[in-house]
Parts: sequence; C-alpha cells; structure tokens
Amino acid sequence: MGAALAEQHLQQAPRVAILNIGAEEIKGNDLVKRCAEMLTQTQAINFIGYIEGNQLLTDAADVIVCDGFVGNVCLKACEGTAQLFIDKLKKSLLASSIKGWIARKLFSELFTELKTLNPDQYNGASLLGLRGIVIKSHGSADVSAVVNAISEAVHEVKRQVPSRISDRLEAVLLERHY
Repeated sequence: MGAALAEQHLQQAPRVAILNIGAEEIKGNDLVKRCAEMLTQTQAINFIGYIEGNQLLTDAADVIVCDGFVGNVCLKACEGTAQLFIDKLKKSLLASSIKGWIARKLFSELFTELKTLNPDQYNGASLLGLRGIVIKSHGSADVSAVVNAISEAVHEVKRQVPSRISDRLEAVLLERHY
C-alpha cells in the first residue's frame, strides 16, 4: 500500500525497505523476518532489504515498512530531535544581536534548509487500506499544517490513490495465490 502511494509522488517504482535492528538477514524478530520473506517473493514490490534507524532520514529507501508502534516512536523521536536542534540553534544565535546578524548573513541558505525540517510542511499521514481517503494530522497542527494535510488529500483524490492501492493489492494477492 505504501509503495502504491509513493508511486503517485515519485512516478516510478519506489524502493521499499523494512526498518530493522540491522541490515543482515539474520537480524530482527519473527514478524520482521516473515515480512522480508514475503516482500522478497513479491515481484510487484521493489524490495531492497532492511534499513536501520540511522538511515530513516537518508535517501536509502522511498518507503519504510514497520509496525505502528515502531513507526510512531520513530516519528516522535525525529520530530523531537529536529525541534531540539532548532531550539538550541535559535538560543545560541539569539544570545547576542551581533551573533544573530552574522549568522543570518553567513547561513541564510542553511536557515532555508532548516525550514524543511518543520513537520507542519509534511503534516498528515495517509491512513491506507481504507475505501476512501483519510489524512491524520498531529495534535499540534496549526492552520498551515492543516492546509498541507488538505492539499495532500486533494492530491490523493486527483490521483485516485485508493483505487490504485486496491488494484496493486489485488495484483500482489493474485501473484501470491491468495
């Protein structure tokens, strides 16, 4: 389902990986190993293997598969880390007006890049596997975050994401003889 959604943004076959405690095939619990075995045998999915937590924010994979508990912990840890980094940077730069002025002049490109860490720009998680489109926002979402979530819903409507997911799932299930 995640691969079908990602295709609508990437316009190509997304690289799918499973989040695990190591990249080696022997690592992971039974659920992780069984999922890897299934994905390996599914030709309709571009499965690239396991990735570790330190690769979450890299370009290692386009779709990362994990259970809901692990995914929520990862999401909150990433949000907290980004916020901590930004808060410490602001505190350091605002310690004196001259520091702030110099930083704005020297690091304007960095500040532009840091804005991409704002979770409000990516607000809303698509709840997949439903017959319709549901975008779940985080509790601290402001107006711009809600607007971004609505924009994602509109994008999914235009791209007919639920029917594309259904078609993809049907193809995978037929391939696996379910």
